[in-house]
Amino acid sequence: MRILITGISGYVGSHLANCLFSRGYTVFGLIRREIQDPAVSGFLSDIKLFSFNNDNLVSVISEIKPDVVIHLASLYLASHDYSQISELVRSNVEFPCKLLEAMEVNGVKKLINTGTSWQHYNSESYEPVNLYAATKQAFDDIVKYYTSAKGFSCITLKLFDTYGPNDQRGKLISLLDKLAETGDTLSMSAGEQYIEISHISDVCAAYFHALDMLKNAKAGYNEHFGVDSNSRLKLRELVTVYENTNGVKLNIKWGERAYREREVMQPCQNLKNIPGWNAGVSLQHGLKKENR
Repeated sequence: MRILITGISGYVGSHLANCLFSRGYTVFGLIRREIQDPAVSGFLSDIKLFSFNNDNLVSVISEIKPDVVIHLASLYLASHDYSQISELVRSNVEFPCKLLEAMEVNGVKKLINTGTSWQHYNSESYEPVNLYAATKQAFDDIVKYYTSAKGFSCITLKLFDTYGPNDQRGKLISLLDKLAETGDTLSMSAGEQYIEISHISDVCAAYFHALDMLKNAKAGYNEHFGVDSNSRLKLRELVTVYENTNGVKLNIKWGERAYREREVMQPCQNLKNIPGWNAGVSLQHGLKKENR
């Protein structure tokens, strides 16, 4: 099976590409520009990468001839200002819409889309935490048109936080790793918000389940699933697990920072997981530095 991945130079995309390749899939990736990080380019050395722009997307899809497109590319902004709106809309709405149209022109009808749990603030059927989440919902609505009117079939996986080996994104676990190495002091909120976090190997497994389901999906199929390990802890508790697992004590000043606007105190609980998938990596195993 030929798989095309957008956002392949990102953390989830690069790991998913390697997992797919190791299982015998033929994997391609879309990139806007040459990857500058040698660690990332080396990680993707077995993957054929195609540079694209808004003018050649149709011809690139024609050359690759994928059976399935996995859409991971996005611009994530926890908060935004006026100057960032155009790029947010271009990245999260305009580009994936053109991707769908390029697929349609080339008769490629199967899509695995990636959404976010932040589309469901306070576990509402739809309530965006921020503008980023609203743009992800906007693309969901566009997908609905292509499944209903153009015969596409689509599965959208809505992710929570992720972590794993070689994570340079500056997210929570890599931040804790840095604190453990440097002994620096960090000011944080009161830490009462619950965190739902999944290991990258479990996230990749969810995409394999989606691929299996999509193989037999009929035209017009359009379903949304979560990737929820159901092991959420308060931030304070998660830090304690990290400390106990790695035998360290982190210098965190709790309560010295305010919660941000629309802080997610409880991750949404209204997403059903993709059938057949369960998290396989425990926090204790995943958080141990020697395993990463």
